[in-house]
Amino acid sequence: MNRRSRDWYPSKRAKALDDALRNRIGENFPNSSKSEAFPTYYSVGRGVRARTFAHPVLALDYAEYLAPDLGVEVRETFLRFRAHDVTLALEIIEGLTEQAEYDELRVKLRQLVRSHNKMSAGAAKDAGVRNFEAYNGAGLSGLYGGRTKAQLLKHKSLPDDAHHLDHAGHEELAANYFKATQAAAKLKREGIKGQSAANDAHREVGSAVRQTIKDLGGTMPEDEPALEHIKEAEKRVKIARRDEPKALPKRPPKK
Repeated sequence: MNRRSRDWYPSKRAKALDDALRNRIGENFPNSSKSEAFPTYYSVGRGVRARTFAHPVLALDYAEYLAPDLGVEVRETFLRFRAHDVTLALEIIEGLTEQAEYDELRVKLRQLVRSHNKMSAGAAKDAGVRNFEAYNGAGLSGLYGGRTKAQLLKHKSLPDDAHHLDHAGHEELAANYFKATQAAAKLKREGIKGQSAANDAHREVGSAVRQTIKDLGGTMPEDEPALEHIKEAEKRVKIARRDEPKALPKRPPKK
């Protein structure tokens, strides 16, 4: 069963609720023309970049449509907000702190993966690799259970032109980081030469990392959720660093 907003909004229940909401707004603002009516629901963007905006009344109903437990949680939060519950603000602040810490972790890991993938590519070049698409594809196939890049993007519901690592969480990034470092080390340590042998080595390392995750009871990398683009996290990190209180200048020593 679909759980997307575009499937929920055309339903009879949502339409009836929206009609009742618009009528109530019209009663509260009788002098406003229809062209000035409050937009109760609209969407922008496509795919993972899509964003949906709705009046709180509709948003509460959509939350319940997604899952009853989520509906209860959202309604409770809304009631606490209306009641000016100060503990809610404290929880939000704590959540923002956790988000900031996770943004920092994710951004650092993405940078590490990017740099070590270049290191792995350098080792592959020294080993005689010329077709880097095939080399990278072999490593991806090993780590992601035999999938190609196109199959992985489809599995994660990402656009065809997306880079899966730009949407990866910390565990998936860490797995790719380990694969990159160990692939480079294996090529150098064993003196592997030639395109085919290097491809096989990269696939073997990817499969070994995957098996380790499986043995530990972890989530397979392809089943890790696709997060918002890493650029969004980078923006928040940049703003947080900019807004950090500047250290006070040191007091000059007394003469």
